[in-house]
Amino acid sequence: MNVLRKLPIRGQMYMIALLTMAVFVAILLFNYNRSASFISKNNEVYTNDIFGQMEQTILSNYDVVKWLTYNIAYNKSIQDYLFDEDMLSKVQRYPTIKNLFLNLSTVKPGISDFVVVGKNGDWFSLQGSSASEFGDFMPKKADSYFSKAEECKSPVGASSYCFAVGTNIFSSDLKREYTNVIGRIILIIDVSTLTGGYDLKSLQPGTDLYLLDRTGRIFMSNDRGMIGKPFEMPPMTGNSGVVRLNGELTHVQVDELPQIGGRIVRVIPDDVFFRDIRKLQRETLLALAAGILLLAVPFLLILNNMIFPMRKLYQYLRISDSGDLNKRIDLRGSAEAAVIGNRYNQMLSSIQHLTRQLVESNERLYRTEIEKKQAEFDFLKSQVNPHFLYNTLDAIRGIAAEREVPEIRDMTRSLSRIFRYSIKGHDIVPLGEELRIVEAFMNIQTIRFSHRFRFACAVPDALLAVPVPKMILQPIVENAVYHGLEPQYELGTLTLTAAAEGGEAGGAAGARGHDGGAVLVLTVRDDGVGMDEARLADVRERLRTAGGRGGEPDGSRGIGLANVHHRLQFLYGSDYGLAIDGRPRAGTEVTLRIPISEGRR
Repeated sequence: MNVLRKLPIRGQMYMIALLTMAVFVAILLFNYNRSASFISKNNEVYTNDIFGQMEQTILSNYDVVKWLTYNIAYNKSIQDYLFDEDMLSKVQRYPTIKNLFLNLSTVKPGISDFVVVGKNGDWFSLQGSSASEFGDFMPKKADSYFSKAEECKSPVGASSYCFAVGTNIFSSDLKREYTNVIGRIILIIDVSTLTGGYDLKSLQPGTDLYLLDRTGRIFMSNDRGMIGKPFEMPPMTGNSGVVRLNGELTHVQVDELPQIGGRIVRVIPDDVFFRDIRKLQRETLLALAAGILLLAVPFLLILNNMIFPMRKLYQYLRISDSGDLNKRIDLRGSAEAAVIGNRYNQMLSSIQHLTRQLVESNERLYRTEIEKKQAEFDFLKSQVNPHFLYNTLDAIRGIAAEREVPEIRDMTRSLSRIFRYSIKGHDIVPLGEELRIVEAFMNIQTIRFSHRFRFACAVPDALLAVPVPKMILQPIVENAVYHGLEPQYELGTLTLTAAAEGGEAGGAAGARGHDGGAVLVLTVRDDGVGMDEARLADVRERLRTAGGRGGEPDGSRGIGLANVHHRLQFLYGSDYGLAIDGRPRAGTEVTLRIPISEGRR
């Protein structure tokens, strides 16, 4: 396994291809051997079928021949003829015997002649055949004994091969030489009579079938040129085998014919025996070669599509400068390679984006610090003498009280409270203090605008202690008065509400933000002139791109909505801040989302 892991992917793919080809070849060889074994078995069954049919035919005809010889041997006329020593009497018996032979010759076609030979050498033949033509082929006490096959003349003059079938005739007369051999009967039969005219042309092409007599000479075959020639049996074990015959590898199968003392031999050359399977093998190999050639093209294409992008990425990672985030890689090939390339490029883009965000965040942090210092510096410049201003406002309030002008007294008291709140204390204050400053501001505005609008505040007591940034509501309320309520002549209402969304009932814990904490939702709503879609879109765009001080182009909003939104996002993150909604002549609603500190619980 370690060796494989060290190989490149291309080498592993080629190894897989070679192993696959080896498996295919092994399967083909296995199938070839199995098919060859199957053909051999079927051929053996087929041969046994042929041998069985021929043996059955020969046995059937042998029984007929045997029955004929027995009928002749124990016929009373034949017995009397053989016992009769008077030649005149024998001549007188001749017609009877002739008629007997003529009748029996019709029992089985192919019987050429009947020869009766007496013990004293006298003989009688239906067709004039001589007993000496076949020699003394019969052993003692022979019973339906077949001679070797000899060439003989047929009645029509054509030459053929015949058997002489001899049977000893024993006396059946109890008074005269009972059970003694008194002669013999010989039937001359055509070889086709024995085989029943079996059609050897139906054999498998290329197959040779030989019927041998007891001397090994071929008396019947589908190869006419071999009839009459001796067949040299090759040495082999058993009745079948593969031997070399005439220098050629040959499949030989032999079966004995004990009735005639001969054999049946089937000879099939090896190339004929496996002709079909070898043809199938060649066609299969050609198909395999064609298949390999056809598969090689897509295999190489797929291999290239798989390997080339990986090698390209490998080379890129080896030589790529890790500090250069602007370089991109193009991986074309497979879908996976394209996804890897796209994801890698997206990762580089994300790193660039995060780096840029980090730089921008640091830049905003530095700018905010600078702005904070600048604001402090501006405030110090404007703070000529706080105690002098406080004392002056207190003096004005005293004079207003002495001269009974309550409006001036209330305005100076509210202004003094706002001024003191803005320059003293911490940057984070309880929500209750922030609401008191908003009420002071609204007292001034109510007196200033002769009670043209009302102010309503609905904040649960449980939320008054929630810490919020100082002066976070006053700019929103001021914007609602100057830009929402002041431009209209009708009586208006400004409503401020607070809620803890989805939190513990009546408590400070509210809806969970992205960091898992509760959320305080402050809403400033007026029923003033509102704003159209274009104006609303412009304000929302300014909120989205807020980057520090700013507001309306005319500067009439003070620090403005954008500065409030920026302060909240800087303090708590991008999940918090300000949202605005409104419609023409339907008022404006500003919503602030501030996380509630876990320490309040």
